[in-house]
Amino acid sequence: MKIGGVGEVMKVGDLVKVKDCEHLYDVSHPFYEACECFFCSGNSNRIGVILGPAPRNSWAVMFDCGEWRLDEFDHARGDVEVISESR
Repeated sequence: MKIGGVGEVMKVGDLVKVKDCEHLYDVSHPFYEACECFFCSGNSNRIGVILGPAPRNSWAVMFDCGEWRLDEFDHARGDVEVISESR
């Protein structure tokens, strides 16, 4: 099973990186809000290894803060990139 966009394909064993959240980092800014997503709340480095297929055309990925699912839409939007391919 492969999921991917143009030129890149995610597969079991690949290392992937999820992009940083787009929020305000300046705590003194009046609109600052701490991000509470899975990766920010887990203080993750956002690098994970694809473990295998998951429901709904997605992948089970193990990150330093736990397991999360990524799908083909995450990859197509550019929210995740393959940083090291498994052979």
